Amino acid sequence: MADQEHHHHHHHHHKDGATSFKRRSLAAIRRRKLIERILKIVVTAVAILMVIAVILAYTVG
Repeated sequence: MADQEHHHHHHHHHKDGATSFKRRSLAAIRRRKLIERILKIVVTAVAILMVIAVILAYTVG
């Protein structure tokens, strides 16, 4: 039991891990914003296509 406890506090290079994690999370946030913008564009494009499809359906029909 005490042995296991000892294993837990074995992260001496915590600073490196923290900085790389911060960099990774920042990249993830940037990527998420980019994906959100792309999704918004895709959704808008789909909406426009649907409107065109409805207009065509009414026009043709």
